[in-house]
Amino acid sequence: MKITLLVDDRKTPGFRAEFGLAMLLNYRNCPYLFDTGAGAALVPNLRQAGIAPESIARVILSHGHRDHTGGLCRLSPEKIYACQGVAMPHYSRHDDGEVHCLTMPEAAKKVLSHTVFHPVSAFQEIAKGVFLTGPIPRVTAEDCGGNFFHDKTCTMPDNIPEETALLTAGGVLVTGCCHAGILNTLFFCQKIHPEIKIRTIVGGLHLRCADAARLALTAAFLKRIRIRRLALLHCTGEAAIAYLKNALPDCRFDELALGETKDF
Repeated sequence: MKITLLVDDRKTPGFRAEFGLAMLLNYRNCPYLFDTGAGAALVPNLRQAGIAPESIARVILSHGHRDHTGGLCRLSPEKIYACQGVAMPHYSRHDDGEVHCLTMPEAAKKVLSHTVFHPVSAFQEIAKGVFLTGPIPRVTAEDCGGNFFHDKTCTMPDNIPEETALLTAGGVLVTGCCHAGILNTLFFCQKIHPEIKIRTIVGGLHLRCADAARLALTAAFLKRIRIRRLALLHCTGEAAIAYLKNALPDCRFDELALGETKDF
């Protein structure tokens, strides 16, 4: 699989950085845009990378947060893959008590409503050798990485149930924020397709605020399944990446720059 990074938090000369994530995935000459960033960076970065925005025909939305869905309003895709509820309200409450709206922007919702929508209600193959997990069961004690709610008054807890990840037959797992937890995501993939040995993970793991116990648990599990390659982006957090590099000396860590394409 070829992956081109189009939106991420880290700066790259000539490209626009923003808090969000978008990647162009090309598997057997079948391209998919995986997430769309927050909105401002996607189209300029597509053009800077030599990719026409109008050429984006298939979009996968990993979950409904605006830093992954906001750029949808700049596109005219033929088909959108996402779980039901991707446009539901999302809010986060920070430690200082301030509440932030994370809901998909209205302009993106409009594109969603006028595009062929492919609901991902269960683990399924969307192309030869390309799978979407659908909703990921929470079977471990991993949290979803923050105080998330479905309402502005923060009375309805939200564990981002509509989150989905992508898996290839070649053992590459692509994540958006991994709010379900990377262990839960890997457990689910192994349960459904035990014949696929996952050796590579690309995307966000939402470990920015992870405590020592969660980092240790994550590192131990990745070591146990013999993960061989990690390209950690967006919400993973620099401290968590440094921890995992130290804990997994036999694993290759890739640093993707905006606009850069790598084979995975």
